Amino acid sequence: MLNGVTGKYCIIDLSTGQTEMVEPGEDFYKKYLSGYGLGAAVIMERQPAGVEALAPESHLGFCSGLLSGTKAFFSGRFMVVGKSPLTGGWGDANAGGYFSRAIKRSGYDAIFFTGAAEKPVWVVITEGEVDIRPAEDLWGKDILETEQAIQAELGDRNIQIASIGLSGEKQSLISGIATDGARIAARSGLGAVMGSKNLKALALRGKTKVKVADPEGLRAINSAFIADYNKSSIIDRVTMYLMNFLSRIIARTGISVPSQPSLIKEIFRKYGTSGLTTYSAMVGDMPIKNWEGVGYKEFPIESSSKGSDDNVIKYQKKRYSCQACPLGCGGIIDIKKGKYKGEKGHKPEYETIGSFGGMLLQDDFDAIVEINEMCNRAAIDTISTGATVAFATECFENGILDESDTGGLQLGWGQTDAVVQLVEMMIHREGLGDILADGVKRAAEKIGKGSEIYAVHAGGQELPMHDPRLDPGFAIAYECEPTPGRHTVSCYLYASLFGLEKRFPAAAAMVKAGRSRASKDVRRFAAGTYYMQLLNCGGMCLFGAITSHLPVVEYMNAVTGWGLSADQYLQTGERILNLRKAFNMREGIVPDGIQIHGRAIGTTPLQAGPLKGKRVDLPAMLDEFYQIVGWSREQGGANLRKTGGFGSGGSDRRYVQLKRLKAIS
Repeated sequence: MLNGVTGKYCIIDLSTGQTEMVEPGEDFYKKYLSGYGLGAAVIMERQPAGVEALAPESHLGFCSGLLSGTKAFFSGRFMVVGKSPLTGGWGDANAGGYFSRAIKRSGYDAIFFTGAAEKPVWVVITEGEVDIRPAEDLWGKDILETEQAIQAELGDRNIQIASIGLSGEKQSLISGIATDGARIAARSGLGAVMGSKNLKALALRGKTKVKVADPEGLRAINSAFIADYNKSSIIDRVTMYLMNFLSRIIARTGISVPSQPSLIKEIFRKYGTSGLTTYSAMVGDMPIKNWEGVGYKEFPIESSSKGSDDNVIKYQKKRYSCQACPLGCGGIIDIKKGKYKGEKGHKPEYETIGSFGGMLLQDDFDAIVEINEMCNRAAIDTISTGATVAFATECFENGILDESDTGGLQLGWGQTDAVVQLVEMMIHREGLGDILADGVKRAAEKIGKGSEIYAVHAGGQELPMHDPRLDPGFAIAYECEPTPGRHTVSCYLYASLFGLEKRFPAAAAMVKAGRSRASKDVRRFAAGTYYMQLLNCGGMCLFGAITSHLPVVEYMNAVTGWGLSADQYLQTGERILNLRKAFNMREGIVPDGIQIHGRAIGTTPLQAGPLKGKRVDLPAMLDEFYQIVGWSREQGGANLRKTGGFGSGGSDRRYVQLKRLKAIS
């Protein structure tokens, strides 16, 4: 028996009801680990080039992490994989909770679906046995209702369930897949793929245990790690309480404050990600007013603080952690107003608060709580939803949309009631909501009238709440990551916090070879992307990596018994990045074929604030990045950065070989 994995995955054909079980062997796991490495390898082999994301022949995978279920800390994340209907290229999304461990306990490392059921179905897997059941009575139910109905039918309140809500059923291209009541694998539009297969839910139960090669060694690693992780510095605690004060100074001077993993740990442990809302709005991290505003002027501390730190956790009734997590950044809150008044929900994350706060100049936190619950129950991506509402608002402001288009809604900055109603329309695909439910790129294509200049995205994916003008590494990530517009891969800050040069000789050599500080920054970023492939394939959490120096190499060797060096693992990360990028090229998206909207890189610079006058020298950064990773830089699609418009790379369908494509074989 292999160590760390069950040694098998299954492919369920919903058209025929047949299940195929595959045992790929140890060499396969050494090459691709688990997570989206395994997912990309399987889908590249099984799904022919050119298959549309929503076609029955497409594949949708639920992949556990290599370390999930082994008791390694921060190893509780799973990944959903497939072709993205939003970008037309590789799609993946991950979420925490307890589902990753449940995949392994059900008897598999990954579960794939292909085909499409004639009528809605849900699938339950128990100890490797697959049972496909009718789901007509579940269709139309929200996430919570679906979970409760399945738990009642199976008589098991502890069963783990991944399901789609109304947005996935209606195949909204910004819909996701939810577990644990509202933990959403939200990006890439993979909820629409699940909906296209008439698959309402996947329920898992079982007691399959994962064998660990060196249990004593794993316990020793955990003991040493947690002893260090639980240390607390008074300097960090004092700095945490001064963050909002410091943000006022930074907003007016642009002077940055160095970040340390220990400080971020203190903030996330006490507040979760909302602990940085005010700070991000003030220093320029949070995009304001659809990327054209300035935080301290248009969303000042009096507004941003309503969705930040103490003003958020006063709603919190219970703090919670994902499986194997020693941080505990999540929270259950009381909903005090709106349609869910009196119920409990999940604490809004920073990305949600930013997309419905600063992006829309809205400071009614109760409304953000209500919208967050609406989106969670429908399983729709809050980043994309908020960004799309901001796009529509700017279109309305500039006369491209009017009340005849909005169904009488008066869209405007800070118009809370209109935002709530428009989100409801998007979830139900009603009126203008039907157009907006597929994100800003497709909405702009349908609306026309020059609206594309307000559609801020990269390759079809709406951008997260982190401005590349503050951290230029995000610009590379938004354009170059196989899933564009993604903030959870690498940036200059993350790469610095990872501390890779002390742990990976190859990373140290890569950075040292830089000819300038700018070159070294890009090289450190590239090493960070390789590292994140390891973490994602291991089922590990980004927050663990930015609040500590995760012993990922030690964990993987203790679990698998492979005895590989740090650099061998980093090379595996490079291989998996190349494989995911190769999928895009196979689908006609060349390496340089995705372009970030000009607003996000300062094509027209801001005139005030800490980012005043700043532009991102992206061409120079990309020249360096492509050279480092060994990709051929070919231009696909028109270059619309100069006009502040957008490009998707769709016009150039040439298949360009990667210089290092051999790394995936």
